[in-house]
Amino acid sequence: MYGLVGGVGGLQGALAEFVAVNAELLALKSKSLTMREAAALPLIRITAWEGIANRAKVHAGQKVLVHAGAGGVGHISVQLAKARGADVFATVSAEKRHVVKAYGATPIDYRALSTEQHVELHTAGEGFDAVYDTVGGATIDASFIAVKRYTGHAVSCLGWSTRSLAPLSFRGATYSGVFTLMPLH
Repeated sequence: MYGLVGGVGGLQGALAEFVAVNAELLALKSKSLTMREAAALPLIRITAWEGIANRAKVHAGQKVLVHAGAGGVGHISVQLAKARGADVFATVSAEKRHVVKAYGATPIDYRALSTEQHVELHTAGEGFDAVYDTVGGATIDASFIAVKRYTGHAVSCLGWSTRSLAPLSFRGATYSGVFTLMPLH
């Protein structure tokens, strides 16, 4: 078994022989996962699920952009969006493009193309139906520019900043912040 049962956000940790937990927060560990992988998976999986499934409500036929698609939350978000039938794109360095390609996403080298250029190239200028920012800072601004007008939804799991919401407002799109610890309470 493995799961996210504490040790974050002021909740008592789980470094114990026994712990009382909500069974819905646990899963059987696949034999293909190492203990280290199983320990890392719950936090990034919950964060990815909250953004892709619960907030953006990604579904088949959508174009989804995941920032930092080779990162912890990013690589799980890419796989979830693909599993839900979306056409997935992911910003990534040129050195890591093979990672997102292996998960079925189209890599976008964020150093080689501006946000406007990859929006034009991959969506004919319309924007992405959903954009998941897993980086924060200036990437939130890029997300607000990349999201589709009127129907698009931008999500960030690192949304604490003093960024302007004006670009998002001018697009008539929506935004959600993901706070990973919500499912624990």
